[in-house]
Amino acid sequence: MPVSKDGYKWPEHFSVGVLPATGGLETPNVVRQWTRVLAQDTGMKVHMVSAPDKATKFKWVHYRFADIADGGTSEYGQVLEGVWHYGDRDNGAFPVRIAWVFSKYDAGFIVRGDSFIKDVSDIKPGVRVVDMRSYLPSQRNIEGLLAWAGIKDPEKEIVWVAAKDADEKIRLIVEDKADVAFALPTAPSTFTAEKNPHGIRWIELNPAKDPQGAKRLSEKYITTFGPMFRGVKSARGVWSTVGTDQFCCHTGVNSELIYHLAKWLNEKWPRYKDLHPWLEQTTLKNLMEKLDITCLPCHDGLIKYLRELGLWTDAHDKRNRENADTVARYCGAWQQAIWQADEKGIVVVANNPRWVELWESHKKELGLPRFDFLPSLGKATY
Repeated sequence: MPVSKDGYKWPEHFSVGVLPATGGLETPNVVRQWTRVLAQDTGMKVHMVSAPDKATKFKWVHYRFADIADGGTSEYGQVLEGVWHYGDRDNGAFPVRIAWVFSKYDAGFIVRGDSFIKDVSDIKPGVRVVDMRSYLPSQRNIEGLLAWAGIKDPEKEIVWVAAKDADEKIRLIVEDKADVAFALPTAPSTFTAEKNPHGIRWIELNPAKDPQGAKRLSEKYITTFGPMFRGVKSARGVWSTVGTDQFCCHTGVNSELIYHLAKWLNEKWPRYKDLHPWLEQTTLKNLMEKLDITCLPCHDGLIKYLRELGLWTDAHDKRNRENADTVARYCGAWQQAIWQADEKGIVVVANNPRWVELWESHKKELGLPRFDFLPSLGKATY
């Protein structure tokens, strides 16, 4: 097993939680590219731990079946808040920590090029929207879009068109079987859709033009806004949701492992950045931009590395303690609520209304805040 310059001996095994590479999902391929180089350099046996769904992927991080897993702030926020499919007893809050940045992303909502929908205000009751719930634990992004549009009761006002995977989701738009779908401008299926005779268009989401609409979206889905910057030509320059996903781990993962992983990801970036377009964004710069507004705490190993680089400030330290305290409060509240449910004979599963009511009431009584982006620390440059 190779030993680093400072004498650190990498573990024999390293595991990354991912979803299967089905339906056009690119993430497993991205992870495979950089971990291949990691394995060559360190001698570790890197395992791609494929989970059937996002709830299971994050659960494996919780119970340490996976050392790290990618996810957005919104997704990890849902886990910590114990909502939707994350409301089962063995899901929910755990002491999550940021290990490194994954990639900068842009995403949005498409219509066919000849659609009557020209902007978000054209989304009204009766619109056909692609339903992703058969293969995703939640679709808060769609709910956020509908909230921006002023739809008050999506289940009654929207015509839901079910899709079994990300590829079918896009085909439904091309074949005029649905009006609106969430899409990634970098997905192969989106490139194919853009070539159809009618083309595709992206719904502009510029908060400067409708601050209240943007606020309603953000209450449903944690995100930031900006011009999309990669992928299909039709997306570039259109204001939509943009941001940076991260790799997270359990706080109990060995600090020296996370320290050396962060160091490797930063120093070896030139060696893996061209292996996939997404890896161009796996940079220290994007990490620091993320930490400027994040509501999630960093792992001690990452903090050690950033201190070594002179990038970890007192402001970061104060914010990180506050974020860690919020996560700890949620972890404690989750356990307390489960004990209360057990005493009352309430089954702790996400689809049990009695459990959901108990948990939501408990959070409200404790005054637990939602996980959302925080005011900028102004420390993103380095």
